Amino acid sequence: MESRAVVIGPGYYADTDISSPKEIRNSARKYVEVLGSDPKWGEDRVRSVPPESLSSINEVMTIVQQAADEATEGGTLLVIYVGHGARWRDVPGDQVHFAVESSRRRAPWTWLSSWYVYRAIRKSRATLKVLIADCCCSNMLPDLGDGDRDGSLPGVLGEEDEGTCVLAAAANNPEVSSEGCTQLPDEDLRECTPFSGHLLSILRNGTKNHDDELTIGMIRDALRRDLARCGTHDKAKIRLNDSREGAPLFTNRKIEGQRDDPPSPDSVEEWAVALKTPSGIRSIDQLLRDPQKTGKVVAMLYGDPDSQDIALLVNERANKSFQDSGQFAIYWVEACGTVPE
Repeated sequence: MESRAVVIGPGYYADTDISSPKEIRNSARKYVEVLGSDPKWGEDRVRSVPPESLSSINEVMTIVQQAADEATEGGTLLVIYVGHGARWRDVPGDQVHFAVESSRRRAPWTWLSSWYVYRAIRKSRATLKVLIADCCCSNMLPDLGDGDRDGSLPGVLGEEDEGTCVLAAAANNPEVSSEGCTQLPDEDLRECTPFSGHLLSILRNGTKNHDDELTIGMIRDALRRDLARCGTHDKAKIRLNDSREGAPLFTNRKIEGQRDDPPSPDSVEEWAVALKTPSGIRSIDQLLRDPQKTGKVVAMLYGDPDSQDIALLVNERANKSFQDSGQFAIYWVEACGTVPE
């Protein structure tokens, strides 16, 4: 299982009509830094397009394609673009285009069509495929799904269970400001674009959610909450090709003692699901207060070949916890169907 991330951040433009704000370069650099220190990613899985390649559409796409080819089943392909976006209604396909450093404002053919980025992403064998776009017109990017099924880009087959997602810097406004947000807690992130600064703050500092990983849905909710609290920037937009809001994408780096307590499972089914997560495992003591429910949970988990190790772990804890013979008998009847002699 291999995951790959590519960061594209063209910051210097030959066309003087295209601004070259320092926030674009700072954001791209911080993405590489933050993802490189994330245990779920690491420096060997994160690559930025080098400065000498940022003026060439061919070289940018070559690096994106390499990452797409290297990502494997079970892994994640993440493409991050920070820069300028544009859209021309009189260009065939009417697609959003990404600027490279040789792009010219009035020359659409010098911009990178998002269609080619999408094609590389969707052809990858990676199980989860995510595009993060911090640019103008990002709200007009289509889904990453199969065009025959959902009306998005045609020409590339994609399966629903592959999990594809677009995270855009704007929900409704085609224009996105690049001026840094002074309300961010980390001073260095105030020198990034507002969207990337807020996202990077979440990735660096984590959230109060009890889970050890940040899922797509958690990132969306945290971004919307932070941007709403800030009050000066547009809301982010997430477009899911399927229902994989629970797909883990980054590590939750909030210190465990500063997180909210996990919700308490109630039914046997809820416990069986919860115990498959790190936070659920930490809640075993709560489950052990009810020997009958513990036995039913163990029986359910042991009936699933992929969960038998968890069932054995709970059983081991139950054997130590239920010292009273009556409690142990109640547990054992449910767990194994046999009253011990």
